[in-house]
Amino acid sequence: MTILAVLTILGGVLLLLLGIVVVAFSSLLVGVGLPLGFGLTGSVLGAIVLIFGIIWIAVGSGLLNLRPWAWWLAIIVMVLSIVGSIGSPISAIIPGLILVYLILVRHHFR
Repeated sequence: MTILAVLTILGGVLLLLLGIVVVAFSSLLVGVGLPLGFGLTGSVLGAIVLIFGIIWIAVGSGLLNLRPWAWWLAIIVMVLSIVGSIGSPISAIIPGLILVYLILVRHHFR
């Protein structure tokens, strides 16, 4: 569980950095002449990525401390990842394996 929690935290940090880069570059590109709608769309998408980064850091921290809410949130995200992978079944393998693992270690979160 520790490895999964640490990887979740690292993924959250990467999402945070990506969100910051998207917000910064979309604002920068508007400054060089691109339409304002492009900058606004980039900023909104960057903000969404930032929020997901914060959520993943919180989930990783919760998984590290064996919090039941983190287990439920991780289950929900893995199910949504699998459902979202309908067009590409190969990309559902890792979330599927993580989902099975989370179900197998459920007894640690009580």
